[in-house]
Amino acid sequence: MPPPHPSTLFLPLLLLLLAVHLPPTTAAASSYRRISWASNLTLLGSASVLPGGVAVALTTNSSDGIGAGRALFSEPVRFLLPRPDPGAAPAQASFSTRFTFRITPSPSYGDGIAFVLTSSRAFLGASNGFLGLFPSASASASASDDDGEPADVHTVAVELDTHRDVALRDPDGNHVALDAGSIFSVASASPGVDLKAGVPITAWIEYRAPRRRLRAWLSYSSSRKPDKAALSVDVDLSGLLLTYMYAGFSASNGEGAALHVVESWTFRTFGFPNTSHASASPIPSPPPKDQASLKSPLPLPLPKNHHHHNLFYTVLGGALGGVVLLVLVVISSILWIRHPKRRTSEKPAVLFDDKNFRGMLSMEVVRAATKDFGSENVIGIGGSGAIVFQGVLPSGSRVAVKRFQAMWPCSKAFLSELRAMLDCPHDPNLVPLLGWCSSEHDLVLVYEFMPNGNLDSALHTKGGAILPWEARFGAVLGVASALTFLHDECEHRILHRDVKSSNVLLDADFNARLGDFGLARVVSHGGVPLATQPAGTLGYLAPEYVHSGVASERSDVYSFGVLALEVATGRRPTEKGTAVVDWVWSLWGRRRLVDAADQRLQGRFVAEEMRRVLLVGLCCVHPDCRKRPGMRRVVRMLDGSAPMTLVPDKKPPVVLKSPLNQTSSVNTMDTMNTAFYSCR
Repeated sequence: MPPPHPSTLFLPLLLLLLAVHLPPTTAAASSYRRISWASNLTLLGSASVLPGGVAVALTTNSSDGIGAGRALFSEPVRFLLPRPDPGAAPAQASFSTRFTFRITPSPSYGDGIAFVLTSSRAFLGASNGFLGLFPSASASASASDDDGEPADVHTVAVELDTHRDVALRDPDGNHVALDAGSIFSVASASPGVDLKAGVPITAWIEYRAPRRRLRAWLSYSSSRKPDKAALSVDVDLSGLLLTYMYAGFSASNGEGAALHVVESWTFRTFGFPNTSHASASPIPSPPPKDQASLKSPLPLPLPKNHHHHNLFYTVLGGALGGVVLLVLVVISSILWIRHPKRRTSEKPAVLFDDKNFRGMLSMEVVRAATKDFGSENVIGIGGSGAIVFQGVLPSGSRVAVKRFQAMWPCSKAFLSELRAMLDCPHDPNLVPLLGWCSSEHDLVLVYEFMPNGNLDSALHTKGGAILPWEARFGAVLGVASALTFLHDECEHRILHRDVKSSNVLLDADFNARLGDFGLARVVSHGGVPLATQPAGTLGYLAPEYVHSGVASERSDVYSFGVLALEVATGRRPTEKGTAVVDWVWSLWGRRRLVDAADQRLQGRFVAEEMRRVLLVGLCCVHPDCRKRPGMRRVVRMLDGSAPMTLVPDKKPPVVLKSPLNQTSSVNTMDTMNTAFYSCR
């Protein structure tokens, strides 16, 4: 079979890039997002991903250890949406989920498993009947309300209990129950199946906000939901569901030793304003494995006053796509006919021989460089699920190859990163993109290899050499210069949206290069970014971004400020329950700022540089985004060419004001509903 002409490889990607510039259709906005057990979950306690990433285990088959585990989708899910009328209560989302689980005794049974919605991604409760949902009575006496829930953690859970605890008012050792802010269940019932059977069981859970009703079904069949719900409760969850919550699972063994495993999971929210009629199919089905993407059963209707505009764009987009397709097919055919030798040649279509070439590459060259994407060459996994391989080109140059699956949402992350990198010329403070290529199954970005890993590992890996101050200060200044370039000097303004130490790579001379643009957004200078679900890593996210979903250059500034404090102190954004921002600010208020310096440096740093980095960090994390400096001024403060911005002695209160007016986010499709399913 003859190798495909480069034009035919370029065609699907070109059409995807054209789609970036056209208004999104409702179908695209409601696509399912496929998640990976290995890269999209936050694991707490004894939770772990099983070999091969086929499932997640919440407990171990041993009575030793923590005894409780929790697995949460790492990104917060929106459950409340502000209404245009400031005096009206927020609109509340309904939700539905389906998951298949298995409880295997080893040899006894534990406490059970629960589907959980929680406001905290870091809290893990007790075992001994508490399923990891709430602290035990003794542990919560000083930090909880009367029902035993931590005062700052909101929890809603549907428990599948396999142990009767009389003190917790359990009816028996095989029941399904709703826990709304307390381990003492609102209601319980027989599940209709034997939870201790040791076989896969599928659960469907649905909450309808307008009706204030929660229902749950359980079956041994993964495809046939029972006609009658095992549990049906009239309950108002509006007091427990915050604007953003985390969804996932929790389990505990107590004195037992069962293995609690979740094998597959589908979840979605629905019912925000203008989508109430689109809830006819409340429980989503997992997409077929052979489909690259699946449209959600919930089409998001457009606002009435935009109907004709979007109809126009839909027709225009289809016409342009057809014309482009026809032209490229004709051109490809002519080139193919004129060069018959290519039909039998096995030589790669595009050779990779220019270090600064940023165009299409040959997939054959990339495969050869990585030994056909061999597992021994894996050097990392990106937040978007992309796998990073190291490779060696025929010229001997080492490269880092970032491989995405050619399916939604991986293709979205690929396009975001590619567009951001192609939109700006080479900058010495960015990881250089050398090229890209695509095939039916894979989308690939090829970067220059950074031999000294990332800044996170250099700062926090125990037992390794301590990163010296000179390299740390250079890293802070380099990232600041990179963000200045992205915000002010590119043809379009680029918002990185995921500035953190693990996305800062170190070259052979330990110079810092900002990388991983999978979450980046390209916005015209003076343009308005759309509201979306907050993306990035908790601890680095600006409070107004989490609140509104609207990213801006000032939210990048906040993330940079956390990074600067992390580099100077050697502490992670949150460590031992304390945020590094709060800790440094308290030392500043007591006139002991330089005491925040990483003790492992043993005083081997320039005191004035350390002071500047810490003060710049505090300036950048100011709770009021309007008072944060721009990155150009940050660079000047770091190099000493501009005076420092005044920092208040005490951390000011958080000012939750969106950089945009609130009405801009009310009808934003990405904000309205969430839908995802697990990889198998």
